[in-house]
Amino acid sequence: MASDFLGTDLANQFEKLAGEVNKVYQRLEWALKNEVVQRLKRQSHRLAQETRAARNSSGVSATLGHLEEALGLAHELVPLLDLALRKNLVSPDLQKRWVGWLNRLLPQLEAWRRSCRGGGQP
Repeated sequence: MASDFLGTDLANQFEKLAGEVNKVYQRLEWALKNEVVQRLKRQSHRLAQETRAARNSSGVSATLGHLEEALGLAHELVPLLDLALRKNLVSPDLQKRWVGWLNRLLPQLEAWRRSCRGGGQP
């Protein structure tokens, strides 16, 4: 199934987000031991992987499975970023940027899932 949904390569966009998250925390010793940071890194990479797997899958059922997982991860990342902000683990600017990024891409991910389901089903 194509991932160039609505003119955006979603897998590429989520890979860029995961790359940014990694880059911010890669040289910070304390980040290696912080569970919130580790979850943020893990989930952003899993989101990219699931979206890429949906893009590369050959059947509708497999694509839907990967999209469902990706949507769950994306929805979990927003409150995780809010928690990171409250714990001063991310700057307000980065938190706003990453949440905005997710909020722009989530509707496209949901529309991709709907298209696989045959249109109108949520």
